[in-house]
Amino acid sequence: MKKFSAGLQELNILETEKIRVTRYSEFLLLYLENLDFTQQIICDFGCGTGVLGIYAAKRGAQSVTGFDIDLDAIGLCKENIDLNDCSNFQPHLISDDIIDEKYDFIISNPASLPTVKASGKEFFSGGIYGIDMIQDLFDFSTQHLKQDGRIFFLQTSLSSINKAANYAHNKGFDYKIIGVFQTEIRDHYQEFWHRVEQNQRTGDAHFVEINGVHSEIVYLVEAKYRDLA
Repeated sequence: MKKFSAGLQELNILETEKIRVTRYSEFLLLYLENLDFTQQIICDFGCGTGVLGIYAAKRGAQSVTGFDIDLDAIGLCKENIDLNDCSNFQPHLISDDIIDEKYDFIISNPASLPTVKASGKEFFSGGIYGIDMIQDLFDFSTQHLKQDGRIFFLQTSLSSINKAANYAHNKGFDYKIIGVFQTEIRDHYQEFWHRVEQNQRTGDAHFVEINGVHSEIVYLVEAKYRDLA
């Protein structure tokens, strides 16, 4: 179990071997402290453990809706909602026929590692350029973000920042990097490192190497509808 602070509230988050609170989510939580969630309608897109949505719920959101493609994630999210007494947070398997809401904020820690989907590892698979779920996020947002709403999500430099930004632009959004942090690359990334190296040669992946230690840069992105005036 991990513990986090949400304003004056402390969150207790259960994890499983597959579904965890990543360093990315911890970084996003630090930024979310600057947002006013009071009476806002929130979406946690790819909710996983539910930590981002629970945080928003504890910070005064009117309602939070979580979506995920993984039934195990929904089950774990519900456990964490009960553990943290967040009756204003409802998670669902994503399906267009149950989505009839417009959101003030859509928050997400999408899978953005450049690897194809493999059984049991869909939670970190972002396709060959690491942007498949980010594209899904913008497709979803075109239908479900309020006109003055904002999207906050994370993207690793091991994925294609340019392709993600161009996709967002083509969908009518501004893509703006508002924060960065650097973190050492984990050992299990080696299983798709050949893809990172291929993408680096085309400018679709970047990493830092210092004294033989490889690190990725993680970007905090804010997106909102582009002003076409």
